[in-house]
Amino acid sequence: MPDSDPPAQPSLPWRIASATVMGSVGAFARVFMNGFNTLEVTGLEGLLGVLDRRKREGRERGLLTVCNHVAVLDDPLIWGMLPMRYFFDAVNMRWGLGAHDICFKN
Repeated sequence: MPDSDPPAQPSLPWRIASATVMGSVGAFARVFMNGFNTLEVTGLEGLLGVLDRRKREGRERGLLTVCNHVAVLDDPLIWGMLPMRYFFDAVNMRWGLGAHDICFKN
């Protein structure tokens, strides 16, 4: 079986499943972050502005987020601080554990 390049955009079922999983995990993270912790976010307006501009103008550049340790839960916990309107937008969300453009390259 010859190797083929991955599609430029995932299939519709993949996108629906991704939005559902990421939205559900984001909602759970929000409950966890706000229900069991005291959450203070500095610079959230700037991050939201960048996310909105990326959606409006298209993705020409990557968005780098930095956490103070390495874990597969860092990304979903960061989602917990975002407003709910961002939870089901898989274009601006990243979960290193299952990202279509980095996990299945080899």
